[in-house]
Amino acid sequence: SLRFKIALVGFFGGANIFIQRSNLSIAIVCMVNHTAVDELILSQTDLYWNSSRDNLNAAAHQNETSDGEFVWTKETQGLLLGAVFWGYVIFQMIGGLIVEKVGLRHGVGPFIILLSILTFLSHPAALWSPWALFAVRFLLGVTCAVCMPGLFFLLSNWAPLEEKSRFTSIVFNGNVVGNAVIFPIAGLLCSHGFAGGWPSIFHVSGIFSFVCSIMWYIFVYDTPDEHPFISCAERDYIKSSLEMKKSTIQMKTPWCSIITSIPVYAVVCAHISTSWGLYLMLSNLPMYMREILKFDATSNGLFTMLPYICMSMALLLYGLALDKLTKRFGHSISRRSSAALDFILGMILPAVLMIGISYLDCQYAVLSIAFLCVTIACFSLLFSGVLVNVFDIAPRYAGQIMTFSNTLSNITGIITPYAVAKFTPNNTLAEWQKVFFLSAGIIGLGGILFIIFAKTEVQKWAIEQSENDSKKIEVTKY
Repeated sequence: SLRFKIALVGFFGGANIFIQRSNLSIAIVCMVNHTAVDELILSQTDLYWNSSRDNLNAAAHQNETSDGEFVWTKETQGLLLGAVFWGYVIFQMIGGLIVEKVGLRHGVGPFIILLSILTFLSHPAALWSPWALFAVRFLLGVTCAVCMPGLFFLLSNWAPLEEKSRFTSIVFNGNVVGNAVIFPIAGLLCSHGFAGGWPSIFHVSGIFSFVCSIMWYIFVYDTPDEHPFISCAERDYIKSSLEMKKSTIQMKTPWCSIITSIPVYAVVCAHISTSWGLYLMLSNLPMYMREILKFDATSNGLFTMLPYICMSMALLLYGLALDKLTKRFGHSISRRSSAALDFILGMILPAVLMIGISYLDCQYAVLSIAFLCVTIACFSLLFSGVLVNVFDIAPRYAGQIMTFSNTLSNITGIITPYAVAKFTPNNTLAEWQKVFFLSAGIIGLGGILFIIFAKTEVQKWAIEQSENDSKKIEVTKY
């Protein structure tokens, strides 16, 4: 079906966004001269002994082929890893408005091309200065701030009710697969890539983004009515499921009702807490595997991939299970069951596992990887469970609410690299324990707030709306 092809384009679009956002996480491991950074830290303390210098010089000589060329402190690395989220958070609401006004096809397409150009520029920017790289990453975040809301509106305009969880799982699985793919590929390119290793990561990522822009313009149109290649039967099926009725009056988004709705904030709290865990892993998992589990660049990329493969499989299976549950027992029972599972498996279990991970060092690397796989797999319930709740409480404004929630949740992408840099100045297991304990508390709190305040019924403000007290505006009902 055409909608399945569009879901696949959304899949590759999500993968592209997360590849561009994540490529620096593994690249920076190869770009930085970690031995020189450690020596710089010791030289600034009173505990700098000649024996330490001798050991560091020996380590530098031993690792001269694997260490990078940039002497960037942990604070600088945290700043660079968080740069993309500064642009993403600040401009995402504007990005949602651009997609809403211009449309899916022409609102998102040019920014996918711009994403490719900025990724190519990451190499020369890094050679120039860390601040130049920060500026490029910031602008890359701005482009992602337009592309990501496009996926939300894609779901809102093309996913029939009976296939909502499945469609959502396919599209957001791209985010997961993007992470899973970029880490091992980037690890291999670091060691064996062209242009000196780490620069090839940005070149390959840029080429992929350009290919995605071509796919977008071939398949994606704003609505089923506008698509030139859709069959009449499929168009009628999608429209009847969404009950899409044209209105001569343009509907206004009830922002006052949205930002004062407790069920909306239940979703936002769950989104923020789970995003904290996701972005902690996204930005800092390669660093954790190097510093605590002692993996080299190639092994780092391969083992970092495993949790995201588990997440991808869990996301697809959970989405299919929810759709079957909906067909058999009805929408209400399916959504209530999903809320309970989201709380237990999607938030409480990862919080407990993070506490367990905090006590495991390189001697228990296999067990640590297993815990990480289960933890990140559980986070998949965010996409096919928690975020789908937006379509339950306000289906007509799902794209706007998801943009609003995604804006707030991505603030965690700014905070987590800085938090890790502050908590782990000496790269010890005890310091990383603080990071994991803090994360467990945040995720657990978000789960508690979600299970208490979340609703599965369409909210009153999302059902009907009047304009000028005389003209009734038609709304989309699911």
